[in-house]
Amino acid sequence: MIELFRNPRIDWIGAKKYFIGITIFLLVIGAISVQIRGFQLGVDFSGGTLMTVRFKQMPELGEVRSALGSAGIDTNRVTLQPVTNRPNELIIRTPQLEGKTEAEARVDEDKRAIIRALQKFTPSGDVAAGKVNLNTITADGIEQELRRVDGEIFGISGEQFAGAHPYRQVGDQLVGFRDLQHNGFIQDLGLIQTVNLSASNYPQFDQAKVKQAIANHFFAGKIDLNLSSKGEIENALASIKALNISGDEATKVAAAIVKYRTDRSGVINSLEEIQTPDVSADMLAKLAPYFMTGGWSVVSADIVGPQVGADLQSRAIYVTLAALAGMLIYIAFRFEWIYGVAAVLAVFHDVMVTLGLFSIFGWDIDLTVVAALLTLIGYSMNDTIVIFDRIRELLRFRRRDNLAQITNDAINETLSRTVITAGLTFISVIAIVLFGGDVLRGFGLALTIGIIIGCYSTIAIASPIMLWWSYLTTNRAKAAASARRVRTA
Repeated sequence: MIELFRNPRIDWIGAKKYFIGITIFLLVIGAISVQIRGFQLGVDFSGGTLMTVRFKQMPELGEVRSALGSAGIDTNRVTLQPVTNRPNELIIRTPQLEGKTEAEARVDEDKRAIIRALQKFTPSGDVAAGKVNLNTITADGIEQELRRVDGEIFGISGEQFAGAHPYRQVGDQLVGFRDLQHNGFIQDLGLIQTVNLSASNYPQFDQAKVKQAIANHFFAGKIDLNLSSKGEIENALASIKALNISGDEATKVAAAIVKYRTDRSGVINSLEEIQTPDVSADMLAKLAPYFMTGGWSVVSADIVGPQVGADLQSRAIYVTLAALAGMLIYIAFRFEWIYGVAAVLAVFHDVMVTLGLFSIFGWDIDLTVVAALLTLIGYSMNDTIVIFDRIRELLRFRRRDNLAQITNDAINETLSRTVITAGLTFISVIAIVLFGGDVLRGFGLALTIGIIIGCYSTIAIASPIMLWWSYLTTNRAKAAASARRVRTA
């Protein structure tokens, strides 16, 4: 093996007082930060949404972040990760939105909020940004949207009513106005002002407030084939009277469009592309006034609810503790139990210091960080075992030598191996931090800190603990022998 250091004679054990001071300082400031600031939990633990979006043309990440911020999403906790092997795809991680009382409603709202925010990148642009298309939404969807902005209207979202909720009645009336009076498609949202909205079970109903909320949070435009579900497309095809499409034909055409969109990785570039045996040129000509192909589509959307996040959090703690316990048993069996205790305490120290620094700097902790911590546990433990194994070898031939000197020699003799191994791994994780993007940054940061702290703890924590216990047990044995001699004398 390459020798970076030839016959080093560093007195590591002699500097243990300084090491103890550094260790106490790191643990104390980390503990204070955890008590005051706590941990910034990522989507995996706190709940939130992980959505993969495919664009026709990838916008600047700053523009995407700005659009999400306009929807009330905390952009400081949003991560945007371009997919390198799939051009124009972007992974968006957002935290769970606050301000809702029901967990399920809040989880569903997170997904809708991202979609509303990204409406900015459709052909409708700023007109549609943050809004819902009245031509695709159902009565239930209108009710949910009005409940979302209930603070601007009556403040009755959580109240119970005899019969349908007032907002559901509004949804039914708007869908009826669209489908019956305007043949399934509204060209101008201003037409809503001509509708007489009412709620039979709410005397305080003020349609002016409702119409203002609709003007603020809805728009009327062409139906986006890249964003609409199969059911929404089918419903629109059957509802728009000018298309003169039967229910069976609407089902067949909607299925053909969705299949083509899926084959195109989620994005249709133009209406002309979807001409198939089930979608004729004449059909496309009919669709053109009512449908469009927007600038992006949702490839996948995974939602972590608050209950699932809490469960993942507890499981991550159990997994980490189980790893420590397993290594303690192995090392106690392989060496002596004190070696196992010293190694586990050193690794526990590494985990605590790493978590403390994550708290201090406000970095997100998610499942990738837990994976990094488990990797760190194994990595740091391996370094410690190498030194302990060298100590055991030296003890076979130098039984009369001082244990502190043997420990120093063991550390020095393995120093080149430690630096080479740690250095090469350090270069790799630095590359992850610099080039891995937001999704892998937590993983890279945890390992970057862990490698440095792990090398430190192997020398400054594990070996001194082992020495302390050896001296303690030796002194106890000597004291017991002296006591026996005094009694026999």
